[in-house]
Amino acid sequence: MSISIIVPIYNGESTIEKTLQSLVNQSLKFDQLLLFNDGSRDASAEIINDFIRKNRLTCAKVINHSKPIGLAATYNEGIEKSKSDLIVTLHQDVILKKNSLEELVKPLVTSDKTIVAAYHQVLHPIKVWQRYNFWQKVFFARMVERTYCGLDGKFDCFRRSALKRVGGFDAKNFRTAGEDGDIINRLSKIGQLVPTKAKIIHLHRDDDKFSAKDIIKKQGQYSEAQGVMLRHWVIKTPRQIFNAFFREFLLIGLLIPYVRFLALALILIYSVYYSKIIFAREYRNPRILILPFLNIFLLFVSAFYSIRGIIFGKQRV
Repeated sequence: MSISIIVPIYNGESTIEKTLQSLVNQSLKFDQLLLFNDGSRDASAEIINDFIRKNRLTCAKVINHSKPIGLAATYNEGIEKSKSDLIVTLHQDVILKKNSLEELVKPLVTSDKTIVAAYHQVLHPIKVWQRYNFWQKVFFARMVERTYCGLDGKFDCFRRSALKRVGGFDAKNFRTAGEDGDIINRLSKIGQLVPTKAKIIHLHRDDDKFSAKDIIKKQGQYSEAQGVMLRHWVIKTPRQIFNAFFREFLLIGLLIPYVRFLALALILIYSVYYSKIIFAREYRNPRILILPFLNIFLLFVSAFYSIRGIIFGKQRV
């Protein structure tokens, strides 16, 4: 079956070349590579074009957006421009392990047509984490040396026919986050989404430009998306609601008599425990004194953007 790779790129100059190199090194070859430069303001466009020329990627096409349109809209554009049976989404900041592409598409090239999508395992090795600047270490503190499995667009494979059947990604309500949860909800109604042995390393960034402001923005993105998913009944089970809004529940506890003291204690514990690896490994860095206050502040950021997502029903941060 033919394979098209869709790569959305926004200010990815520090990682995109590594990502593309890991893609062309795969044992399984692909038929089409669609690179969407989504209004980048850095050197991403030059890096992409140089890589295509040096590697003679005749199957590659670069689509430039004058301004960012977001992940969901870019995916949909890729679906329309794709000529293949299978569509693989690949983020600009991941490294594919050996044979990852082959492992990813394997479930969809079988005779079982009920399988509509397959997803990856994402690794966060400590050797990568140690290269981060302080704030990026804080952002990824909970993920170090852990493996996560799920469909989130970083490296997933879809039947093009299934995506067309459900109407593609929801670009109306999701822009930079939440589109993955929404597509999971809709695809799972028409077929199976299966895990694979395809492994990736999430680099995120490979420079020193990540800041505390970026952490706050990321929290806003995720929380607003969760609010939108609740509004549109993508998040609906008690477990999903608790996992998505546990920060908000901590704050709500402060308003309930006889519970507020327990909630306050949990918030204080959370403010330190959430970044425990930072306290253990960066104890000489004076900025760790800020972390408990930042973690508490993020509770309010999360609550604000979650409420905004619920009220307006659109993710736009």
